[in-house]
Amino acid sequence: MATIYYPSCKYTAFSPAGSARISEIVRERYGFTVAGCCREGHFALTADDTAVTVCNTCAAICAEDSPAKGRSIWEVLDEDDTFPLPDLHGAKMALQDCWRAYDRRGVQQAVRSLLQKMQVSIVELPENRQHTRYCGTTLYAPLHKANGEYAPDRFIKRAPGLFVPHSKEQQEALMREHCRLIPVEPVVCYCVPCTQGIQIGGKKGIHLMDLILGLEG
Repeated sequence: MATIYYPSCKYTAFSPAGSARISEIVRERYGFTVAGCCREGHFALTADDTAVTVCNTCAAICAEDSPAKGRSIWEVLDEDDTFPLPDLHGAKMALQDCWRAYDRRGVQQAVRSLLQKMQVSIVELPENRQHTRYCGTTLYAPLHKANGEYAPDRFIKRAPGLFVPHSKEQQEALMREHCRLIPVEPVVCYCVPCTQGIQIGGKKGIHLMDLILGLEG
């Protein structure tokens, strides 16, 4: 029986300092085993294991292609009443929900709870929670082959009309149009492609983990 944390290849590339810090925290504070890439590592999971993920794609792969139980890092941190969160003194921030987690109510609630504990004044978007159809530019590009193989329910069966190739110029225009409808910034995201899409669209996108760790403010 083991609890295994998948640090996400995307988040590690996006925020090397943030990824290294949260990996150190879960190892030292919770005794988790820190793994590598979920696409390779999830095959070793057993029904007695728990996979903890920061990435919504990793979560889908572990859920659909392994017998392990799954939790998000947001739920782990939210349940830790003594975790040292920064005080952001009522700062107003928009929250961007991710399509890859549109039905993961526990994740959505934990994200909001953490922001509230940090004294963030959350600005909800009209298409939030289960209504979101946003994941940066990735839904306007071909589906990664392995994602479709390991998590076909999430990325094929429940993705009609998505992962349709668009040109870079079209993708950028779609991101700008999306950001035009967001009334405030910064925009907090719990997904790397979401964060990058917000940045492409011209607004300040912040990954929630970086916000928690004080790497953005």
